[in-house]
Amino acid sequence: MHTLSRIFAGALLLAAPVAFAQSATATASSVPASARIYVPITVSLTNGGLNFGDIFASTAGGDVTLDPQNNTRTTTDPALGTTGSVSAATFKVTGKRNATYAITLPADGSVTLTGAGAAMPVSRFTASVENAAATGTATGLLPNAANASQTFAVGGTLTLGANQTDGDYAGTFNVTVAYN
Repeated sequence: MHTLSRIFAGALLLAAPVAFAQSATATASSVPASARIYVPITVSLTNGGLNFGDIFASTAGGDVTLDPQNNTRTTTDPALGTTGSVSAATFKVTGKRNATYAITLPADGSVTLTGAGAAMPVSRFTASVENAAATGTATGLLPNAANASQTFAVGGTLTLGANQTDGDYAGTFNVTVAYN
């Protein structure tokens, strides 16, 4: 019996390394992986820009406001000319279908038109998306279509000084669009 126990113990010792040498790895199949790709949002000017048109100076000065929804002007004092071009700046936005975006307009006091006389500030910028009512905090929704695009127009208020000097005045401004 004693010999049988030794043989049995020896067999256990020989079998033990074989049991512990087996691999402890596993492989999973069909593991999901994903990514979401967005079309970059772009904005481009589609006309000659913001044009307040012909204005006659006055002794008091005043404001001329251009509504981007319908290209109409209102004034607090300066007379408006009936000739010349009047237009809101119009833009085209392209990007991801069904995406909302925000339009960032210039801050009051950041844009001026310069020319023959004193610089004239442009303020109270507004935007009209697809001919909707103009607002200073405009947003848009790109359509659910391939090559999604939408248009918006920008207007504002030009302030003339008293007896503003005759001549042409010009300036530039930035408009930014970003996905919400």
